[in-house]
Amino acid sequence: MKNIMTIFLYLALMNALAQTGNETSATVSPASGKDTMPYEKEFRKYHSLAGMLSYGLKAGINQNNIYGSEIDYIFATPNTQSLLSIHAGLLINTQWNKYFWLKHELLFSTRGALVTLNDSIHGEYSSKFKTLYLDLFPVSPSLHFKGLQFYGGPYLSILANACIQRKNENGDYFNDRSIFGTPENREGEDENKYLQKFDYGLHAGVEYQFSFGLLIGVKYLHGLADIFQYANSFTNDDTKTNPIKIYNKSIMFSVGYTRTRKR
Repeated sequence: MKNIMTIFLYLALMNALAQTGNETSATVSPASGKDTMPYEKEFRKYHSLAGMLSYGLKAGINQNNIYGSEIDYIFATPNTQSLLSIHAGLLINTQWNKYFWLKHELLFSTRGALVTLNDSIHGEYSSKFKTLYLDLFPVSPSLHFKGLQFYGGPYLSILANACIQRKNENGDYFNDRSIFGTPENREGEDENKYLQKFDYGLHAGVEYQFSFGLLIGVKYLHGLADIFQYANSFTNDDTKTNPIKIYNKSIMFSVGYTRTRKR
């Protein structure tokens, strides 16, 4: 009798364990095609974008100017006006989860300002100061909510070209590219000021991305590097020995298109 009871209890225990195992498998088994555990549903929903890449193109217009306390050290007056220009390039978004992305951009961008020049023939006159940069936005943390994106970070720019409008003897405008600088420019031997080949600073922006890939946005660039090379620090009766305090600033209005793929 004791042996029969022992066998009965053993079989009952094994049956109970088997039923428990079947219920657990049905709850979490991928083959069922159903997520019955609420926390698993939420986890999958929150991390559904992890590992995704969005890539595409963007272009738009810039509203540029320069700022600083020594604009009249280079130009005739400290007064400037904004100059409209364009930008275009590539973008990549690394999506870590539903709310946090990393943005990366590479753009060609024209900048500059409306400034005042002065010479002995024409006196003071208005001029366009124009530059062309290759802008790199390496890593811009971005917060997302239902297509709306807020982001910011550093930028680095390489100067590709530059010019300033001057007047010839007949009063006609021409583009003077000497402001870009040449390989012959040497510290302390050139009376002309020319441009630094690098710019850097900070940017912040907001974008809205539609579900079909179109995006629109605006961002502000605030330069932190003095953009003019100091080329005659101890000659030509120039007593200035510190950097020239003139910097870039821009507002960029963009439209673009992106596509998303799984990494």
